[in-house]
Amino acid sequence: MDADPSAPPGDSLRHPKGTLAIIGIYGLLFVVGWLVIYFFVFLPRGPLTQ
Repeated sequence: MDADPSAPPGDSLRHPKGTLAIIGIYGLLFVVGWLVIYFFVFLPRGPLTQ
């Protein structure tokens, strides 16, 4: 018996190749940027004072 012709093919439901890599790169850039700001901006300024 043939599959339902009105159903979308299985490949159309997957994410495009490289999507996970792009998300990973953005996440890595976010973490690196946060660490740079933390270590080179916040820590040199010292603790909060009133």
